[in-house]
Amino acid sequence: EVCNAGVYSNQDYLGLNLLGKTFKYTTDMSESGCGCNAALYLVSMRQNPLVSDCNDYYCDANNVCGCSCAEIDIQEGNMHAWHSTLHSAHDHGGKGAGYGGGDGWNGPRDFNMHQYGPGAECIDTNKPFQVAASFPVDGQGTLQAMEVTLSQTGKSCPLTMRVDSYQGMSELTDALKAGMTPVMSYWSANSMTWMDGVGTDGMGPCARDIASA
Repeated sequence: EVCNAGVYSNQDYLGLNLLGKTFKYTTDMSESGCGCNAALYLVSMRQNPLVSDCNDYYCDANNVCGCSCAEIDIQEGNMHAWHSTLHSAHDHGGKGAGYGGGDGWNGPRDFNMHQYGPGAECIDTNKPFQVAASFPVDGQGTLQAMEVTLSQTGKSCPLTMRVDSYQGMSELTDALKAGMTPVMSYWSANSMTWMDGVGTDGMGPCARDIASA
């Protein structure tokens, strides 16, 4: 269902304040191949007063529907790659962690294909696994980092990522305090190498992206 701005208000969207809290869920990437992006992220839809090009109040840091706002990507990935990224409203690239990507450059390399991927030793993406995203704060309540842990039943080597020292922490603190809306999306392209490509070091997972995969 596409939200109609004439019926819905931006205040109708769920707004989560996750400062000092941990968000947990289980994900299954087993049918998301190279070129696919299964994402779960937070955006400031409740604070966006503008109707987007998508006929609702959707917004993100890449201005996909014509409206920009703060974005926290807990999960962007597939069965071969994983990215967790912080974005202030106009920072398209953001600052992230995880594994995969690169096309003339190298994406994050916090772990490798032997630790994350089909049949991997820590996270076997043929099976569901657990995600925990924490948002620790300092004594003044300012966001210090996003800490993401991937774990799986029967595996004893959880994968951890920490994204900190980001210049947009103050803006993201205000966004979380005001309440951010969780969004799930799933899309594919033959040019997803920014997320799952091999990179210049040859250590990334996908030599070729196939949208139909």
